[in-house]
Amino acid sequence: MDALRVFLHSTGSGPALWDGVPPAVASGAQKVTPANVGYAPGPPLPRPARCDLRTDARHVLRQLEGAAPLHLFAHSYGAVLALELLPLLGERVRSVLLFEPVLFGALAHDGSADPEAVAEARGFLAHPWFLTDEARAGSEPWLEFFIDYWNRPGTWRRLPRATKDANLAVGWKMFQEVRSVFFDVSSFEERPLTAAPCTLVMAERSPRAARAMVQALARRTPHAQVVELKGTGHMAPLTHPEVLGEAMLAHLGRAG
Repeated sequence: MDALRVFLHSTGSGPALWDGVPPAVASGAQKVTPANVGYAPGPPLPRPARCDLRTDARHVLRQLEGAAPLHLFAHSYGAVLALELLPLLGERVRSVLLFEPVLFGALAHDGSADPEAVAEARGFLAHPWFLTDEARAGSEPWLEFFIDYWNRPGTWRRLPRATKDANLAVGWKMFQEVRSVFFDVSSFEERPLTAAPCTLVMAERSPRAARAMVQALARRTPHAQVVELKGTGHMAPLTHPEVLGEAMLAHLGRAG
């Protein structure tokens, strides 16, 4: 059996985010999709409970107990969580592929990044309620603001009722995750990448800030390979799993 294939999911998605991964990515290996705190099959995170990156990292680490080596794939918040986990997993990590780690707090304080992307990140910090109003946190207005940013204006309104209800069920935890990526990481140097083979993935149609965060990590990680997925957006694991799958297979090929 080859090294485990471990997939960390993003805010609001859950382990099902990776259902479309082409079987060839895990061929001959076990596919492991841990759930973050507050996502099924575990219980939801109740208000007013708190959860930060460290708590999520410990929770995921318990699901990865054992000495098996692994290849780590992660998306968005899951990619930030992967950076938190790397020093804890140590030499177990054979390689890592990160799709747009959302290190917004680091980008907001990065003087070397694209000024328009920095302004985009700082715009969230200046918002009158998105990161601070716990009464609205995880509500329909909050989710509409979040979902429309990552997709396009009007996306939330077009979602089926069942999808909206699924997001509302984890809305409080989503708020905790968003606060973490702004306030738990203040510099890219705080979350260095492993010396193992690394691939940093960004989507052609993603928001400017998301692409800038990949580029900022790449500048600090000379051995990382940067891959752009043409014709896709931030939610490519859901919308274009076959395109992402090709990048994953290429990454595994480079990792040997």
